Formats: sequence, structure tokens, C-alpha cells
Amino acid sequence: MQKTVINRDIFTSKAESFNVRKAIFDSDTASDDTVAMFLASRWFHLLGVTVVAGNVDFLQEVRNAVFTVEELGLNTDVYPGSRRPILGKWRTVPEVHGANGMGSLNVVEKGRASEEHAVDAIVRLSKEYPKDVEVLAVSPLTNIALAYLRDPELVDRVNKVWIMGGALWRGNTTPSAEFNFWVDPEAASIVLSAGFDVTVVPWEAAEMCAVVDDELWTEIGGLNTKTSKFFLEVNDALRKFSKAQGNPGSVHPDTLTVMVAAHPEIVKESKRVFISVETCSEARGAMMVDSYGLTGRKANAELVLGCDPLTFRRLLLGELSR
Repeated sequence: MQKTVINRDIFTSKAESFNVRKAIFDSDTASDDTVAMFLASRWFHLLGVTVVAGNVDFLQEVRNAVFTVEELGLNTDVYPGSRRPILGKWRTVPEVHGANGMGSLNVVEKGRASEEHAVDAIVRLSKEYPKDVEVLAVSPLTNIALAYLRDPELVDRVNKVWIMGGALWRGNTTPSAEFNFWVDPEAASIVLSAGFDVTVVPWEAAEMCAVVDDELWTEIGGLNTKTSKFFLEVNDALRKFSKAQGNPGSVHPDTLTVMVAAHPEIVKESKRVFISVETCSEARGAMMVDSYGLTGRKANAELVLGCDPLTFRRLLLGELSR
């Protein structure tokens, strides 16, 4: 593959233009989440980072979020949210992201999270910016679901919800379930049925389009910037895990989701469909997609089916080069 040519002026102008869009970044902060958070801060006016139970120990996730905000100068507040899913048991996945969720990075205390709960912050921010706030949900959907249950009018104030979640045929946690939907399928079901304008980026889209293979990994290392060094350190455990699963490099679904939100040209195929989530049995967390309208239910989401890997590489290198 040819080396990606980067025009830094183009990325600077795009970042400035995207800042008019306001977003809440909802995260179970670990390796890929931090890169997605950085990109969200470049392409949106980031109103806050909300943290939810998922990848690693919850308090460690909060520390990771605060560390990332301070280390990369993202200029936003961190709001701790739900420490567990609505129902059922779940497990963290330090084997994927490293013991602290941050690969080989040593996370030190750099600041403090807000005392305001994430659910309160989501409701408040939606009232402060009615019909003008988007949610970048790259985590289990517990915070979003609880905010909606507290204030159902949230669905009328939030402009858009971008979801990283679900698997079409290759579950990464069970044979049928992707991690985010598996952790809290009840929350996913609530959010998908609430009436939000939703786009879903499933696991398979990331495996096909958002892999940092050896060539791209080396290219990122050659950038020699603060953010490129951060990327390599925070994702080294993820890279080893992804390769052990048979991928050619680290898989970045959260980063891809933010790219889909900010740069729609990356999407090559999508479809309006009705999506539900299984909450019982061994298929708990499975995403059920009515591709042919067999249920007669109205479509509730735009499902991303394919993206352009070259655009992924260009966007990632463009921002990490600065």
C-alpha cells in the first residue's frame, strides 16, 4: 500500500468547521475510546465526557478519562456515570486493553472528575442545547438509557445518537453478541426503541475498515508527535489481543464511529432497518436486524454496513500528525 499523503491544512480547516457541532462523548474509557475521544474533540465542540461501566474497573475508567482530557488538552469535563448495567452480570476485559485499560501508559492523577453524575449532565446539557447536541456513544448504553428513563423528552432534545454496538454475525464476546450490547442489552433495547435518530456502527464494520495493521502502525510511529506516541502506547495491548484473534492489527470501532459521525464520506454502504436487542437466553446482547421488513416494524436506525479503509487511514494519520 502506498504511503498516505497528508495535507495538514485541510485537516485544520475541517476541525475548525466541525466545532460548530456539539457532542457528548459517552465512554467506558480504555485504549480505543481515548483515540475516539481525541478525534471527537477535534471535530466537535465537546460538551463533556460521560463515563459508564464496561471495559475495566469503573474508577479506573474515570481516571483514564480525566488523564486523557488533561494529557491531550481536550478542555472538557468528565462526568462519572453508572457503575453497572441495568440488569444482569457482566465482566470487564483487561485482557483486551491492559490491566488499567491504557496499554503500557502509566496513568497518573492529573485532575478531578466532576461531582455531577453523568445522567444529570446529559439531561442538563440537552436542555442547555436543545436540538443541538449529539451523543457519541462508544460504550454500553446505560447512561443514555437512564437519562431517557428519567426524562423521556430527552429524545426530542438530542439531535442524534451515534452508537458503536452490535454484531451482525461475528460476536466478539459471545458467538452472537458484541461487547457493548452484551454488557447492557436492556439499555441498548431502551435507547433503540426510544425514538432517537440513531446510526449504529457494528463490530464487523470496524474489522473490515478500521484496523491499524503493521504498515499503518509503523507510519503512525514515524509521525513522532505527542498524539502519535500516545496512540502507540495506549493501543499496544489492544494490538496484541487483536492479532491473537486473527486480525492483522488493532481494531478501532470507537474511532470509526466518531469518523462516521464527523465524516460521512467514509461510509460506503448503509441501510435503514429495524433493530432490536435480545435480552434473554444464551443470545443475550445479540443485535436482531430486520433486513427485509419481516416484522412490519418501522425502521429505527441507520445501520452502517461498510466503510472505506483508505479514508480511515487518511483521517487518523491527519489528526495524529499534529
